[in-house]
Amino acid sequence: MGVSVLYSAIPPGSTLYARLQREKALSILVVSLFPYGCGIFRFFEIEPEEINEILEDVIETHQETFGSELEADWVIAELRSELRLTRQAYPGIEDRTALLEKSSAEIEKRLSQELSRRKVANADEIVEKLMFGDQTLAPTLLSTEESLGLISRQLVSEGASIFRQIAPETLFARDESYLDDFERWRDLYLLAAEKNEEILVGVA
Repeated sequence: MGVSVLYSAIPPGSTLYARLQREKALSILVVSLFPYGCGIFRFFEIEPEEINEILEDVIETHQETFGSELEADWVIAELRSELRLTRQAYPGIEDRTALLEKSSAEIEKRLSQELSRRKVANADEIVEKLMFGDQTLAPTLLSTEESLGLISRQLVSEGASIFRQIAPETLFARDESYLDDFERWRDLYLLAAEKNEEILVGVA
């Protein structure tokens, strides 16, 4: 049994990003909703009944953070608004996502082997950071355990540089399922680098 790792680009120049660094309730809401749907920017597109069920569960679990029902409703409304504004300001941000569904361990192993073969120093460490991030979201508000991984702009750029030199087929010539996941993950890095975005990482 492997884990699933979800990635979603986030623009560091957005108001949403700035607020996530300083508003704990908003950060906890994003971390809690991150695994659902097709990325945080599409969360409110899933079935309304499912949305309500998930939100009720999150609010109940983090009651001490959200306070009253009125306060919780305000935080949810603020998140909806910030997601909408970010999508308007950064077209296509909702589609800059990738999911490694129980394929991350194999991809990590093969990429490490390829970088080692190319005599890249600290190959294992580099790949682990590319996989799970070199930072965390809102480190002054949330502990590492309760946060999401964050791939910094510098690492996104380094990752894109590495991926440009590696043809996906050389790693997964005969493993189509791994190849598809790897290509989506690689494409996310290339797009995020092009647009100077960072990437959020969640493990389920």
